[in-house]
Formats: sequence, structure tokens, C-alpha cells
Amino acid sequence: MPSSAVAFRGALITSVLLGSAAPVPAQQAFPPPPSADVVAEVRTAVEAMKGDERGPYLRIRWFCADGSVRAPAPGTTPCTEVGGGVQHAEFGPAALRLAALEFHVGTILQGTTFDEFADTAHAGFRLRELVMEAYLSDVDDGWVLRRGRYYRGARQIENEEATGRAHLEQLVGREGWVRSNYLLSLRLAADVPHPHLGSGRTMDRIRALASEIAETEPGFLRIRVKIHSVPSRDDADAVALFLGSHPNSGAAGKLTELRDLLRQQYDPTRALASLTAYEDAAPAPVQEKLATVRSTLERGEPATSLAALAAAAVSVRQAAETGGRAATTVDLLDLQLSLQERAFVLAQEGPTPRVGATRVEALGALSRFVDLAYGGGYVSGRERATLQGQIASLVTAGELEALAYKTRLGSLARSLDWARGTVRGTFAPVVDRYAPVEPKAAGLYDALLRGSILLPLSRTLDALQTDADAALGSSHDILGASVGHGVRGLNPGVAQRTFRILRDGHGGDVDARTIYALPETPAELKPVAGVLTLDVGNLLSHVQLLARNLGIPNAAVDPSLLPRLEEADGREVFYAVSPFGRVVLKWPQDLTDEERALVATGQPAQTQKYALDISRLRLDVTGPIPLADLRSAQSGVVVGPKAANLGQLAADFPGRVSRGVALPFGMFVRHANRPFDGSSGTVLEEIRSAYAQAADMRRSGSSDAEVNAFMTERLAWVRRAIEGLDWIPDMRQQILDALDTTLGGELERGVFVRSDTNVEDLPQFSGAGLNLTVPNQTSEAEVLSSVKRVWTSPFSERAYLWRSQILDEQGDVYPSVLLLESVPSEKSGVLITSGLQEGRPEDLTVVTAE
Repeated sequence: MPSSAVAFRGALITSVLLGSAAPVPAQQAFPPPPSADVVAEVRTAVEAMKGDERGPYLRIRWFCADGSVRAPAPGTTPCTEVGGGVQHAEFGPAALRLAALEFHVGTILQGTTFDEFADTAHAGFRLRELVMEAYLSDVDDGWVLRRGRYYRGARQIENEEATGRAHLEQLVGREGWVRSNYLLSLRLAADVPHPHLGSGRTMDRIRALASEIAETEPGFLRIRVKIHSVPSRDDADAVALFLGSHPNSGAAGKLTELRDLLRQQYDPTRALASLTAYEDAAPAPVQEKLATVRSTLERGEPATSLAALAAAAVSVRQAAETGGRAATTVDLLDLQLSLQERAFVLAQEGPTPRVGATRVEALGALSRFVDLAYGGGYVSGRERATLQGQIASLVTAGELEALAYKTRLGSLARSLDWARGTVRGTFAPVVDRYAPVEPKAAGLYDALLRGSILLPLSRTLDALQTDADAALGSSHDILGASVGHGVRGLNPGVAQRTFRILRDGHGGDVDARTIYALPETPAELKPVAGVLTLDVGNLLSHVQLLARNLGIPNAAVDPSLLPRLEEADGREVFYAVSPFGRVVLKWPQDLTDEERALVATGQPAQTQKYALDISRLRLDVTGPIPLADLRSAQSGVVVGPKAANLGQLAADFPGRVSRGVALPFGMFVRHANRPFDGSSGTVLEEIRSAYAQAADMRRSGSSDAEVNAFMTERLAWVRRAIEGLDWIPDMRQQILDALDTTLGGELERGVFVRSDTNVEDLPQFSGAGLNLTVPNQTSEAEVLSSVKRVWTSPFSERAYLWRSQILDEQGDVYPSVLLLESVPSEKSGVLITSGLQEGRPEDLTVVTAE
């Protein structure tokens, strides 16, 4: 690879946890992903609501101050004599059932207490649901309110806004809440109805006009109900369409005024047009920045305005996180949304790097977008400082070797990974819960990322990386086209196989001899020949580590390249990722002699098999072992590497590792060394027999598909047997006594039940993520049940298939279990010291979560 100097004024050519030992209350946890039965029930109910004229609601009722619920009475207010009340819809039986299942739909803020809104008992899950509700309503024609939004009286928007403002102020008034939940705070400000500073009485006039028009134009009633109940920016189009179809209406003047007011209300520049109101209410540092924004916008200077918007966005976030009056904090969140929206518009209009722009100019644009990403909640203050430091070092470098230039840009590209991580860390609980019920829910990530300032930030990085590739004389080759950006090699490897594009929700439908393009890297992907993902994911995700073990090529590509990839769907391709991250996807007939040699040398690395060393294994240890009594030398002897190495860490760093107890391999053997359901031998013998038969089938010429089908059936029986066997009474008591001794009788603190086999962290194979960990179990029954579940996980089809890529015999796979005390983790992460990214001994990789 050629190396040349890059001048920065030349033109652009195109798992350790640290925390206290305080208990984690079990109830302060997100609801888990739903079971298959719950998914089916919720999906049926949601589909019914979409077609119901009342959606999730039953009827309109008065909710009185004394707690009574009364029917409407013409000409009277039923709650007058008991202190007043409010009128809105009452939820129907289906919606109440969904709420009991932790799916809240058709939320009426006026009928939601602050405690229900904040949902502290479930770690704020309900807040994330509100964002999901708003998103699904936008992308799915109202979702559960598809027809119910026209149900007159269901929600009174003035009451919703008043309650929304009160709830938001109480929420952001909690000490440190905004700082810890900044992105979520912004999304709630965007999606929870509430009066905005500087909005005047425009919405009051809009509601009044809609009512007046409906009195003379009966056909307008549905639009009137929509504006009063669920107002949105598409109301202006609905009014304009009605006006066009009723040109001679006596209400034409009012319709025209209403249309114009709605357009004004949802004009993205409107809030900035009333910056004076924000300037008067904002803290002094923000006032100064807003004055600059206003003056640059008035002068019509897009590039200067973008810089001023970036500076203001930083100042607004810092002020919002500092605390102060809750009302001011809500105003600052609203202001930040306006700043972000205007910056996004300006960025699309052209101040991003252009052909011929200098590298310094491009880096200046990148610096502004990083500040805006910080203001928008996508990167943290520390991440912003790191990125800005790296940009500054490039600007002042003067001249760099081309390879060093590309390496530094690769470091800056982590900003996008960090932003994705922030979005996923904030909304994964609600996406994971809703996606099985409503597949469109998975689009929330993309909507938040691609509809933000991250889009121009990504384009700027692409332009710089294309420049670096050109300076190196290197670019990616995607089916005959030279591609300079939008492609990132993650894991080196070579494969020549059939290529398939896998759609959302089909992560399990894969074949080990096929290369796949995936919407994202699923957490539980089975073995494949190669992976291209439309989302880079996490370098230390289990699939990434497993792929690295086996030399499976892995790269991330921009979704814009999907049409080109579709040309290869169902056809054989050559796919290679170099250690330097260059990606090649070619037709076999176009291969060079060097690339054909790569195929020949690359394939054996994926098929070489190893024998599992069991020479040190001891299965005669059949009682629980306190973590304090374990050392790393016992890994693969009586327990797996997790327990052994944590025991070593506990000895080396007293008080820094959670208390725990290990259930050795011998306890599993004792449990499974019994017959089940009339089996001819013990469960353990059946396991060994199944693996032996599979090996015989391979030797006799059976296809992989035939062997895998046989093992899938046998392993399903094994899992059922392990869970179905009753506990041996004294073993059960041993586990409970060990837990009591370890935790001092405080099981309510919670226990993580972790898998720990003799087939992981091997020199040839990590086994990362193949086996189950069950978090935060808080009762004896839960722990005992979870131990059996964890014991079954090494015998899943997926775990068997991944191990089959590297082991020639699996008859001696044994699980141990680590019971580890739950602790509140303030920081978590993984340190890899084996040259994960660049293959050098000094190459360290740290992945952390804040």
C-alpha cells in the first residue's frame, strides 16, 4: 500500500464492572422482551384497535376530583358538586389488558399521574413508550389511533398540553435527571404535548377556527376532531385539501386563515423567528449565543449561521444540564430542538464539504457538526472533547503520512458508533419490547439517527475518508464499482460463496455456507460464511468476536449501497476484508490470480478443527464453590473461565468484585446423570450418544443439513430433559445454603445466573455469547429455575453450530454456573489486549457504556 504525505490545505479529492455493593431493587428494571404468547395477544389487540372507530377507548366519561367517574350529561358538568373534574375517554378492556402486560397505548396525559408518567418503578420505561407511541403514530397512520383519533372528546388538547407541561417540569426538576437522560429529555420535549415559549396564542386560535368551520361545514368535523385531539404538522395539508375541494364554501376565508396558521405553527423556522422570547428567558450565556444566531440568520449567512447554531447548541445543553428552574429547563429543551432543526436544514442546503474545499474547511465543518451532535444528545461531553481534540490535532498537523491521516479519520468515525450506542442505550428496552409486536418499531433507531445532524456529520466524514483513500491509492471494490466511502471493514477474512440479502426479523434463517447482507448484526446469529451489515454495531459484540475467531469477513456498508448489493442476491461472489479494512465484493470471473490464491488459502482457516482438551477436567467436585476459593488455574478443571478468573480478580483486588458462588461441572453431571421420560440411558449418556452419532453420520457422508437436522431434534430433547429433571434434594439445598452464606440472607439484592462452560475463552475459540445469562433473579425459585435454563443453553442449536466450526467432537461439553450478586454499575466495559483492530501487540480496545 503506497504511503504519501497529505497536506491539510490541499483540496479534497472528492467485562469489568465498577460500582458499590448496594442492592438493586428488582422492581426498578425495564420490562423484559415479551414471550411468544404475549406477542400474539398484543399483536391481535393492536390490529383490532387500528380498525376500531374508538381505537383503544371505550366511551367518554367525566373523571371527578373525588375519584368518581360519571357519564356526560347534556348542559351540565357532572363533577361540579364534588370539586370539579375533567372529561376524556375511558380505556376499553383491550387497552387495560395491554397496560397490564406493560404495553400502554393511546396515552391520555390528563388521566396519567406523574408517578405513572415517570414510571420510576420500571426505570422510566413508560417515558420511552411515549416516544415510541409518537413514532409509530407518525409512521403508521396514527397506529392504534388510526380511526380513533377522530373520536370526538377522547382527548382535549388544551388539557393534554397543560398536563404535559406540568409533568415535564416535574420530571426535569429532579436533581441530575436531565444530565443523566439528556437525549430522552429532548425526545420527550419533542413528543409530549405542552405549550412552547413564544408560541403566543396561535394554537388557541387554530382550535377556535376549527370549531367554527365545523359548525357550518359538517364534512370538516373529522379534521376538527383531529386538530383538537391529536394535532400534527399534516393538519395543514388536510385543511388545504378540504379547501381545494370546497372552493365555494361560505367558510373559505376561515379555512384559508386556518391553513396559514397551521403552516406557521409547524414551520421549522418559527421558533427561531421568535428568538426574542427565548433570549429574554434564557440564562445569560445562552442569550449571547442566541443574539449571534439571530443576527447571522437575518443577514442570510448560512455557513456563519451554522457555526453560531453549533455554539448555541453547546451552550443550551450545558445550561439545561446545570439545573435551575424547571420551567426554564423545559424552555431550553424546546429551544435546543429548534436549533437542531434549523441546523439540519442549513446543513442540507450546502455548507458541507464540496469538491475543491480544503481539508481544513472540511474539518471545520466536521467540528461544527460534532458540537451540534453534542447539543442534540448524541455524544457526551467527554466524547465531544475527545473528538474536538482530534480534529484540532489534524488541523494543526500541516502534513501527515497518508496512512496516519486515514487512521486518525477512522478514530473520528467512532463518533457515529458512539451516537448509535447512545440511541440504542436509551431506547433499546422499548424497541426490543415493541418490535416483535409491531415490526415498524425497529425503525425508531434509524429515524432518530438519519433525521438528525448525524446525517451531514456522516457525509463530511465520508468525504474526508474518500480523500484519505485516494491519497493512499486505495478504495473499496463493490461489484465492479470503486467506492470511496460508506464502507468500513470490521473483521478480516475471505470467502467465496452464495450471497443473500436477509430482511428484518430473519436472523435465524441462515446457512453456514452463505454470505449475508443484514439490516444489523443480530445478537444471536448462527454461523455464516461472511457478513455485510447496514449498521456497524459493536466491535465487541458476540457475533463480531465469533466471526473474528473463524476468519469470517465482516464489513459495514451504508444503506445507500443496498440497490447495488441487490444485484448479487442469490449469486456467487468473492468477498474479502483486508486487515487494513479494504472491502472487496466481486464476481468470481473477475478475480485476479492473487484473489484466487486468497480463496484457496482463506477457506481452510474456516474449516480447521481442533480437539477439546479434557485431560485436566474434574467432574468429581459436586458442591458449590465460593468465588473467594477459586483461582484462574481452575479454569477448565472444575469451573469455566468466568468463575475462575473472577475468583483470581477477587483475590487480587479485594472488595472490587461482586460476591458470588460457582456450581462446578460436577454438579451438572450429577443432575444430568439420570434417565428422563423413559429414556434408555441417562441424559448425560444421551448427550454423548447424540454427538457420537453426528460424528458417524459425517464420516459416512451425510450432508451438513442432514447432520444438523438430526442434532436439532436431539438437542431439543436434551434441553427439555435438563429442565424437566427434578432437583436432587441435597443438591437443591446445597445451592440455597451457598446463596444464603454468600449474600448474608439478602437474596432480594438480586443474583445474575451466568453460564460458564469448558468451551469458551480457548486459544482457538472465544465462545462469546453462545450461552445464557439470566439477570437479577430475586427469589430462590427464580434462581433454581434459571440454573437449569443456563445449563441447557450450551445445548442450543446455535451454540452447537458455532462450536462445530472449530471443534471436531463435542461430547465433552460441560456447563458450570456462576451465581453473582447484582450491583448498581455506574460504568461497565470490556478491555481487549490482543490487537483486536490492527493486530499489533500494543493495540488495546476498550468498549465502555456510561
